[in-house]
Amino acid sequence: MRVHSRWLAAAFIAAIASPAFPQTPPDPQPGHDISKVDPAPLGGAISVPPPHKQQKKLKKKYEMAELTGARQAIGSQLINGQLPKPLLDYFVRNQLVDQRISFFQGGLVVVRLAGAGGTIQKRVIIPEDALMKYFELARPDSLRAVREQDVTPPTEGRFAFLRIYDKDGSAVERAFDPVGSRPRKLDVQIGPLEDLLRTMSEDRTVTNTVAGYEPKVGDELVGDDRKTYRVERIIQDSGIVQLRCTSQPTIIYVAKKDLHNYFIGRSQ
Repeated sequence: MRVHSRWLAAAFIAAIASPAFPQTPPDPQPGHDISKVDPAPLGGAISVPPPHKQQKKLKKKYEMAELTGARQAIGSQLINGQLPKPLLDYFVRNQLVDQRISFFQGGLVVVRLAGAGGTIQKRVIIPEDALMKYFELARPDSLRAVREQDVTPPTEGRFAFLRIYDKDGSAVERAFDPVGSRPRKLDVQIGPLEDLLRTMSEDRTVTNTVAGYEPKVGDELVGDDRKTYRVERIIQDSGIVQLRCTSQPTIIYVAKKDLHNYFIGRSQ
């Protein structure tokens, strides 16, 4: 990426989710237009940086097992004209950070992280066999077996709950202190959920609807620096996209295949 301003580079570096290294979509789906790109959340970010110890390994080969076989959740996810039924919710509030992962009918998984650093909202569709593996452990009867006296109660500023829906639509829920004591039978249910939440929060490919986007002159994207950029030109021979910031006199050049590394979503 070439930049016509020194402070723009600094802004990208300062953003809370500036990429530790570029990521390339593993198996790009057919290209889609701006209407299929999710609106960027207010004050949003693409991802959280992966832990330092993982960076060398991920640079060598970017592959997160939790997202194997997953595909982008592009466009409407209605099923027969209806919203997909909720299957599971796991929510954690620890001091100033909220984290939530929700599973829905059809393999749709949605995560939301919100805190002082910004907001991350993502969704993905995981394969049916992967979905079933999560529910082999996180089942209504398994959660029902966890008694309220088995966990440390939530406290002010620290709150978590796991809610699992039964086939009849009823739900079993347990609330607890996320840093308090809890039985192993609860840990085995929430452990895989925490792994998937972490993986989705670090990913910027299959969970980012900008991946696979086919730019068109006039489209507006929100950058990882939280500024809006308008597509001005697509240089066909090189696949480079020229974008102009709508709020500052800045022009940037990004390879079409790398747009998902620098942009969160479309302008609302």
